[in-house]
Amino acid sequence: MGNNTTHTIEERLTALEAVFLNQKEILTFKEACVYTGISRSTLYKMTAAKKIPHYKTTALYFERKELDSWIRQHRVSAVS
Repeated sequence: MGNNTTHTIEERLTALEAVFLNQKEILTFKEACVYTGISRSTLYKMTAAKKIPHYKTTALYFERKELDSWIRQHRVSAVS
C-alpha cells in the first residue's frame, strides 16, 4: 500500500467522520475537537475558562448546534 492510497483512505475516513458528526446532536470532547478543529489542550483551556458552551457530568460534552452558534459569533469581517 503506497502513500497515496493511505492518504486517500485518510481523506475518506475524515469525510465519513464529518458526515457522522453532522448527524449527532451531542458530541464528546474528542468529537468536539474534530468538529471545531480546536486542539485538545486549547479546548480544555476554553472549557475551564468557560469561553465555550459545554456540559460537564463525568465527562465533557458539547451540543453541536451550540458550537455552530459559538463559531458564528466569532466572525471576522473581510476588508473591502
